[in-house]
Amino acid sequence: MLEVAPAGAAARLAVRSGFAVCALTLVSAVFLQKIALPGTGGLYPLNLFVFPAVTIAAFLAGVLEINTIALVWYALFVSLGALSTALSPSPHVSALSLGFFVVAQFPLVFRNASSENFQRRMMSFLSTVGCVCALIGVLQFVGQFVVGPDVAFFLDKHLPENVTVAGYNSLIPLYWSSPVYKSNGVFFLEPSFFCQFLAVALVAELVLGSTALRLVILTAGLLCSYSGTGLTMLALFLPFYFLRHGHSRLFVFAALLGLVLIMFGDALSLDAFTRRISEFSDVQSSGWARFLSMFRVLQEVVFANDLTFFLGRGPGTVQEQFRLLSFYAFDPTWGKVIYEYGLLGALAYFRFFYVAFCRGPRGLRFALGYTYLFLGGYLLNPSILMQLAALVVWLGKTAPATDRAREGAPEETGHMFMPALGTR
Repeated sequence: MLEVAPAGAAARLAVRSGFAVCALTLVSAVFLQKIALPGTGGLYPLNLFVFPAVTIAAFLAGVLEINTIALVWYALFVSLGALSTALSPSPHVSALSLGFFVVAQFPLVFRNASSENFQRRMMSFLSTVGCVCALIGVLQFVGQFVVGPDVAFFLDKHLPENVTVAGYNSLIPLYWSSPVYKSNGVFFLEPSFFCQFLAVALVAELVLGSTALRLVILTAGLLCSYSGTGLTMLALFLPFYFLRHGHSRLFVFAALLGLVLIMFGDALSLDAFTRRISEFSDVQSSGWARFLSMFRVLQEVVFANDLTFFLGRGPGTVQEQFRLLSFYAFDPTWGKVIYEYGLLGALAYFRFFYVAFCRGPRGLRFALGYTYLFLGGYLLNPSILMQLAALVVWLGKTAPATDRAREGAPEETGHMFMPALGTR
């Protein structure tokens, strides 16, 4: 009995330490994502330093350990990236971009050293942070009518340029020439980042066993973002959730929400959402660019040459010809990997991503995997990668025993995007 108590205390300490590291990483990913490293002119996010620093500190403290298989595939991809850089035919190739990848993705080769499970605690924390951000976003959107946009969007209008991450459009009007801005949740780089984070938080709340108040808060935040990116993930996730669980109260909630949106659609300017449905057939629209344009870019540029087909155009080249194309183009993560690193690099990277990401708890894998791969060019975005690490990758050994026992089942392995859901 005397030997059991210290072991139990050590296990509780390991859980608290692992949770603290993941929680700190998630909070930093949300609230520091607009801040740039001093002296870099806004080119390098502060989280590019915070992410590896937290990772190394947690590793030295014994909270994180190296995932050996992930490290092997990571090293192989970096080697192929160096080869692609050396043989690239593009004048826009950037060794600095490869270095950026090495730093930003290196934390994904780690995982929690303890097998003690705190997955549900992390999802509850995510839901709480999401609700706080949603409330901030709603206050920001409403505040622009009360105190004006200069106050409601204070960080965007008054934060010095040299401490703000450059290259993002944080102030987006509801429509062309509109005086009303979409909410970006104050701390998020763009309204789309805000929307995507709230959508992931909403998934976490549903997985835990949703409470109506939190669903209302998260939904209100989503509406104030007036962004459709996170909604595309929910449109794919929710049918699986309803079919599997059939929660009647959620059907009632969805019906009431739909009724409210129909009745007050004009007052809420919901045409900012609905009119974007037609974008998928317009080659000059952001919807077509985000989801379809990369197929044409790859066909016309990368697949037309044997060398670039296998090794890609090289790091940092994905946007080299965007201004010359006859259509509006966009570089989602999956497309950037194939364009810059070719078939061989893509195979190595997606294997690395599978080993690191798909051994984690199953609850949020669909939401975060879809967001990361399809909704933005997030290969080098430390804030998005920090969310992946804190909510999935670093929990690779902390999934419930029932999940670990099923990992070897033929019908379940490899299904990264199939949501496995539970109740609170």
